[in-house]
Amino acid sequence: MAKQKINLDHLANKPAASMDELLLGASATPTVQNATLESPAEIPDASAKIRFTNALPPETFLRLQQYTFWSHETIGDVLNEAILAHLEGKPEADKTIPAKQAQRRRLPTV
Repeated sequence: MAKQKINLDHLANKPAASMDELLLGASATPTVQNATLESPAEIPDASAKIRFTNALPPETFLRLQQYTFWSHETIGDVLNEAILAHLEGKPEADKTIPAKQAQRRRLPTV
């Protein structure tokens, strides 16, 4: 069985305008649509998750790890529950971000 040759010529046709274009292709800029969702049930795939990174103080991270170990919950589930509790009753959390700013933040379409 012969090895399949990978053709990368399409990458060198023109210089990339940005690192995103170089890594993700010509359509690196996401399209942003304003959407208001009443409940997670309206999201097409409610089990879909977005990866992100953040920094925590070492003591908080240790407590989080200890809790998730003993409770048999995932860090994502704990963070989701904590963030939702924090955002409850805060009207800013439900206010739509202007399209230009949403595009800069590369918000996903939901």
